[in-house]
Amino acid sequence: MIDDLIEVLRICQEGEDARQALLEVARVIQTKTRADAVVFMAAARRPLTVAWPEGGRQHIEAASRTMVSGVAFPAARVGDATEAGWPVRCAGSVIGAVACRWIGPPPVDPERVASLLSAVATAVAPACRVLLDHADAPALPGIESELLGVSGAMEEVRRAVARAADAPYPVLVQAESGAGKELVAHAIHRASARRSRPFCALNCAALPDELIEAELFGHAKGAFTGAIAERRGLFEEADGGVLFLDEVGELSPRAQAKLLRVIQEGEIRRVGETVSRRIDVRLVAATNRLLDQEVEAGRFRRDLWYRLDVIRIVVPPLRERPEDVLILAAGFWRRATERVGSRAVLSEATLAALARYDWPGNVRELQNVLAALAVSSPRRGMVGPSALPATLARVAAAPCRGATLEQARRLFETRFVRAALARAGGHRGRAAAELGVTRQGLAKLMGRLGVDTPEACGPAASGSADAAVGG
Repeated sequence: MIDDLIEVLRICQEGEDARQALLEVARVIQTKTRADAVVFMAAARRPLTVAWPEGGRQHIEAASRTMVSGVAFPAARVGDATEAGWPVRCAGSVIGAVACRWIGPPPVDPERVASLLSAVATAVAPACRVLLDHADAPALPGIESELLGVSGAMEEVRRAVARAADAPYPVLVQAESGAGKELVAHAIHRASARRSRPFCALNCAALPDELIEAELFGHAKGAFTGAIAERRGLFEEADGGVLFLDEVGELSPRAQAKLLRVIQEGEIRRVGETVSRRIDVRLVAATNRLLDQEVEAGRFRRDLWYRLDVIRIVVPPLRERPEDVLILAAGFWRRATERVGSRAVLSEATLAALARYDWPGNVRELQNVLAALAVSSPRRGMVGPSALPATLARVAAAPCRGATLEQARRLFETRFVRAALARAGGHRGRAAAELGVTRQGLAKLMGRLGVDTPEACGPAASGSADAAVGG
């Protein structure tokens, strides 16, 4: 063990490149433990992993759990494999984790594995710190730093954002509520040539139709009751920059016609004025609806849809990328505990419950659940699954294996109904149509499953997602 530690220390001290040093250390660990994969994961604002063999498995669940909880993960079965992990600490804080994975039982004594990982975690802390300091200044600001996730789906979203940032055309972001549509828009703005110009946003579902026009285009003094002074609209505020229109599918036919004219002519006219003003604004629109279906149903203008849907970015819901849950949870928990002055950590059972939940409220729900948990939990010690909201606590108590057919069916139906409600924004009529049942049938189904209200599809689905999607 001493010889192993000396070799690791030599690599860390002599290596000029932190990532290459970690790669060499991972190779040593694999040799000593005969692991199928070794991963270093750092708690950067963007996904940061170093894996050996290169090009091999990039995600080991033990690394995520260890990084979030700050507690060592002993060699244990995870699915069809065995995994072990150890936290990497620097200045009293967990900054990452090192983990091994074996297909089947490990051929090396688990105690020897734990001793080696413990020693390695101490030796590589400076290299991890250097890597984190470098990662905190990403080459494309607003993409890697906000759109978190280790899944292939989120990697594709980041690539799509980078491509969209370099193009001058309108972007349509399609995602469920709470998935981080505005974060995608911010990332496009910050990575584009317009980054030094304004970014303005409007939730089209938050204002009545009579105020949308004034909010977008501005108004002259006396144009309507309460217009005591002239006011610039968001198009003028965002001139030279980016205007983000969230839930664009909620615009009325009148507002759609006005928006179409602005896109076509490149000019706006304030309410109550006859003078047109030229504007240079890049539009990023977002919707939780399928606009092609809205067009076929006659609720959205086809010509406007063609104008907005030039570059499309689809953000997958969190339930379709469960490997991102623990990465996001690590960032949200760290931020929440810092705000309330807590040093509590999440237990393994709590992390397991978070990973098994289907998150119909997406990233926003995860963020708000962890914020509420940080406030309600003791400031020290381990936070168990009993502290979670009732919906998540039931998931924690539900059997993973050995469930009866009836239990599995009920769990599937609950998730399916809650997901449909989330996609419909809590609108029971639209959710019922998607599920192929009547509104009354949906109400009965919700009652039987314990999904009592639209809000139940996300216990913390309201509020701001001011951190990552994915990010």
